[in-house]
Amino acid sequence: MAGEECEYLSPSCDPTSFWTYLCACLLLICAAGMMAGLTMGLVSLDMLNVRILEMEGTEQEKKYARKVRPVLERHHLLLVTLLVVNASANEALPIFLDKLVPEGVSIILSVTCVLMFGEIIPSAVFTGPNQLRIAAALCPAVRVLMFVIFPIAYPISKLLDWWLGADHDAAQYKRNELKALVALQRESEAARHSFTGSYLLESSRSSSASSRNSNVLMSPNTARHQPLLKPEPDVMETPHQRKRRHQHALATGTRLNVDEVTIIHGALDLSSKTVTEVMIPMSEIFMLEIDTLLDRNTMADILASGHSRIPVYKTQKSNIVGLLLVKKLIVLDPDDARPIRDLVLRKPILVAPSGSCYSMLNEFQKGRSHIALVTKETELVAACWRDHQPIPMHVVFEGIVTIEDVIEEIIQEEIEDESDVYVHDIVDYWNAKAQQSKLQAVAAKTFVTKKLKMLAERARRRVQTRHQAQQLAMATTPPIQITVVPSDESLGRVA
Repeated sequence: MAGEECEYLSPSCDPTSFWTYLCACLLLICAAGMMAGLTMGLVSLDMLNVRILEMEGTEQEKKYARKVRPVLERHHLLLVTLLVVNASANEALPIFLDKLVPEGVSIILSVTCVLMFGEIIPSAVFTGPNQLRIAAALCPAVRVLMFVIFPIAYPISKLLDWWLGADHDAAQYKRNELKALVALQRESEAARHSFTGSYLLESSRSSSASSRNSNVLMSPNTARHQPLLKPEPDVMETPHQRKRRHQHALATGTRLNVDEVTIIHGALDLSSKTVTEVMIPMSEIFMLEIDTLLDRNTMADILASGHSRIPVYKTQKSNIVGLLLVKKLIVLDPDDARPIRDLVLRKPILVAPSGSCYSMLNEFQKGRSHIALVTKETELVAACWRDHQPIPMHVVFEGIVTIEDVIEEIIQEEIEDESDVYVHDIVDYWNAKAQQSKLQAVAAKTFVTKKLKMLAERARRRVQTRHQAQQLAMATTPPIQITVVPSDESLGRVA
């Protein structure tokens, strides 16, 4: 009878065993939930992001990242440990529940508790906004579990390392992925354009509100004795100050402006570009012969070219002997007409057409020269210069590369120096003059045409008016009767 009454544990039958089993069930549910939450919140942390936070995060984020990173480095061992403990807790829970409730109720309670308190809620909490902080706080407990479960988890983790590979911390962004990641941080055009408008709107609202409040709160007598209220500093902010404040907000925030994104993309794309893609063809290069006299005409040509370094050749354009630095001509007198041969020429850098733009930029940084000649026979040309021998006829210079060309590829924009602006101004001036002359010619032609049309119309009206006057005169004048009176002489002749 007593056995039938105590088929399931209860406080009245065996309180010690009942509370022991009940606490064991609660502990198993908590353990299952903890392991499920850690599996989602700790294992899912990206090692690359953790390293970024450890290097460039806040002090608190660096602290959390330093705690989490050693545990994440043993990825398979961590994963196996959490799954083993989680599975053990889930499987042991029905065993303890069978002692407290019937089997059917035990299954329902086990599934419900494991689903709600062992999976859904822990996963939501451990993957929330405090994911890194919770993972860092539970790392000591995870280390203890890894030590306890080590005999079981270590062989399985080694098998996984052998089968899937253990290099989980070597994840790197691909070049295109990194460009996309940078582009996602770009400030949108709408946000940048709406910044000024929203700011002015807020300023106007605040100023109008303050004026209304001041009119309500201050009586005329009080206002007469009060000093004039100074406007708020943000209301009197100039557009330049507003722009600088906006740029400072971008610099201290998480968004990147368009120029930053463009330069980063250009720097990433530069490694895949060769010298051939950025060089200037030799057909567009201004060159001088080594025996050219530096007289006024030559000086004018050099000035008009707008270049600071000019290639110099001997006899033929394929036999380049060096570069003429234009700034050294400032000490020369054009009346002396000295030949270029008398000057010291600097040897340019030689680069192959397939050379990398980054290697070219490194060469420019050494200070040897800011111009490089592009040719496939770099060693042969260097040997000819070293031995003071002419360059063979079969050597072909494909073009030149300057440091300006490489920088333009990085910033993705054209760099215009003073000479470019000067040339553009001259071209714009003459285009304006030509346009003005064309307009004047069209205006003169239009004026002459209108004048001729007016004169023709006036002549036509005169003719028409004269014709109408003649018709009117003929209609109103009576016919004239002519009477012939014979004279005496004519009468005598008749007689």
